Amino acid sequence: MSLPGTEAVRPRTAPTMIIAAVLAPLGGLACSVISYLMAMAAVDALPLRTLFNGPIPLQGFRPLGLVAALIGLIVIAVLVALIVWLVARAASPRYGFAAVLFGGWMAVILGGWLAALVTAPLVAMDIRFPPDMIGQMVLQRIGAGGGWGLYWGWLTGLAAAVVFLITNRGGRGGPVPGQPTP
Repeated sequence: MSLPGTEAVRPRTAPTMIIAAVLAPLGGLACSVISYLMAMAAVDALPLRTLFNGPIPLQGFRPLGLVAALIGLIVIAVLVALIVWLVARAASPRYGFAAVLFGGWMAVILGGWLAALVTAPLVAMDIRFPPDMIGQMVLQRIGAGGGWGLYWGWLTGLAAAVVFLITNRGGRGGPVPGQPTP
């Protein structure tokens, strides 16, 4: 039983989830393309290469490399959508901005990490990496994916938080099932 004026309201989560699920893979793809182009142009500035090192492996346009990139994009989109949906659903409709911001940021970090982990074996097969160095390459890819999320994930988190704030302005939303309505 709730007091009058304190009804539980479920926040709107679909727009927040969709914007995060679209922005995170696009950002990962953009950083990976920039990193690939910098490598092809032989740019040797380590800070720039590190800043734009993306979670999605682009090793040319060979079939296995493109499959790895597509799988990476899907993993990022699905994981970010799931985590942002869970965070936005649990957040307060009126005061959930910070929760969605940091939850979205963490979702991108985890999405980049997992995408790199899933695609690393495909990259190793694609470029015929020496078997004794595969472990090192996998760890490097995981670090690159998580680092990308740490560097750039706040942008997705911020966009998701702004969308959450706009769509839940004034605490509007649907009533929680099972709660009495006034």
